[in-house]
Amino acid sequence: MRQTKLVLGINGLDPSGVEVLANTIEIGLTGNAALNNSATTYLPLLSAGKVALHNAIHAAHPDTVAIKDAQNYVIKVLIAIKGAVELECNNNDMVATSSGFSLKQATAITPKTFNATQGSLSGTVDLVSPYAGSHAAYVWEMVADPINQNTWSQLKITNNTSYLVTGLTAGNKYWFRVKAIVHDDEQPYTDPHQVHVV
Repeated sequence: MRQTKLVLGINGLDPSGVEVLANTIEIGLTGNAALNNSATTYLPLLSAGKVALHNAIHAAHPDTVAIKDAQNYVIKVLIAIKGAVELECNNNDMVATSSGFSLKQATAITPKTFNATQGSLSGTVDLVSPYAGSHAAYVWEMVADPINQNTWSQLKITNNTSYLVTGLTAGNKYWFRVKAIVHDDEQPYTDPHQVHVV
């Protein structure tokens, strides 16, 4: 089944360009009745990130670290919003693009497998992404067994190739997956990996 995919749209953008993109997405989501669930719940985070980025860019003595941190925060929020819009639009391209994102041209990519292992402490799982190199973000997701494609929940968006999941119930089985995003190049989710937590 075809699923709507959107372009993040940050490739080649400087911090001011990321701020403009964030404004475009905020306008597209504000009052958008077709996307009124989880996508719009990110609006306060996006607004706060935009303010921090704007203030860092226009400070009397701009700090490149503060600008980069604020830019990365806004990008992480945009990634989360893009994922929520893709899920909420019900494969309706018009609804998806009303958010301010553009449609991505479909390409056939084979998903990679990755490693998920029992952590050193009870109720933890170590996840390691198969995507090497410098990526803007890694999107980690989990679902309890039995696997249901509609109930994946986002654990975290990180800049690290590994992630430690905590607070899991010993004796239960969980499925995990990850995808890597660098600018407008979004890798597919890895094949799911199951762990029986002890």
